[in-house]
Amino acid sequence: MKDRIVRGLLPEHGLRATYVCATENARLSRVLHGLYPTSAHLFAEALVAGLLVASLEKDRARVNLQLACDGPLRGLFVDADPHGQVRGYVKGPLVHFPGDPVLGARAALGGRGQLSVLHDQGGGRFYRGEVRLVAFSLAPDLGHYFEESEQVRTALGIEVVPSGREPLGVVGGLIVQKLPGGDDALVDRARAALEAGACREALAGALRPEAAIAAMVGGPLEIIAEEEVAYRCRCSYERARAAVSALGLGGLRDVLAHERQAVVTCEFCRARYLISEEELREMARRLSQA
Repeated sequence: MKDRIVRGLLPEHGLRATYVCATENARLSRVLHGLYPTSAHLFAEALVAGLLVASLEKDRARVNLQLACDGPLRGLFVDADPHGQVRGYVKGPLVHFPGDPVLGARAALGGRGQLSVLHDQGGGRFYRGEVRLVAFSLAPDLGHYFEESEQVRTALGIEVVPSGREPLGVVGGLIVQKLPGGDDALVDRARAALEAGACREALAGALRPEAAIAAMVGGPLEIIAEEEVAYRCRCSYERARAAVSALGLGGLRDVLAHERQAVVTCEFCRARYLISEEELREMARRLSQA
C-alpha cells in the first residue's frame, strides 16, 4: 500500500477520522538517520503520530511533536503539515533492545518524560500543550494529551507491524475524534476496537481506510481529502547561511581563526552546506559595519 493520508467525516455521527500509512517513509528515515532497530521503531511511530495530529489542522498550519525522556533514546522531534509532508530526527539514533520491539521501545524511553505538541497556526499564532508520559507508549500517551490538554474525546491507534525479516513491515495509524455534538458512544466503540487490535489488523490486511474505519464505528466514511505522505525537508543554503550569521561577529571571527570555513548539517535530512572563508569574511564585514 502506498504511503498516504486519508481524511474523512462520519457526518451522521459527528465524528472525523484520519488514516495514515507511512511505511516507505519510515524505512527511508531509518536509512537517512542511521537508526538502530529500537530507535527506528519509535521514530516510525512518531512520524505517524505527527501526521495524525497535523491532519486535524487547517490547510496552512503545522504541528511540531516533541518527546523528551530520561531513557537512552533521550527524545525525538517531528514536524508535519496537514498535506502529508513530514520530517524529524531522533536524539538517540543508536538504541537497540533485542527481543519484543514494544518492550524495547518502552525501555528506550526510561522512567520519566514529557510529550508536547506545538500548533503553528500561521501569522505568528502558536498553541502549545504538554503532558507527562504515563503509559510510555506513544499512542496511549498521545491519547492522554488529547484528553488532558485539548479536552477532545479521541480514539487513537498507531502500529508498527513486522513482516518477515523486515521490522518495519507496515507502519500506520488511525484516529477518530468527536466533533461538537458528536456521538461519545461511537468514540468509545472505536477505542475498544483499537485496544482489541483493529488498527493492527487493518494495516496487516491492507484494508482500505474507509473499510477500516467503518469496521470500528459501524458507519460509512465520507472522504474529504487523500494525499501522498512524503518525507520532505525545508532546509536550504540560505537557511544555513542565516544560521551561521546568527553566531554574531565574535562567533564568525572564532570560526575564521580556527576552521576558516563552516559546515552546517541539517538535523532533519542530513544535507551538508559549506560556507566558505570568503563568505564568512563578508558576513563578518557586514556585521562590523552594522
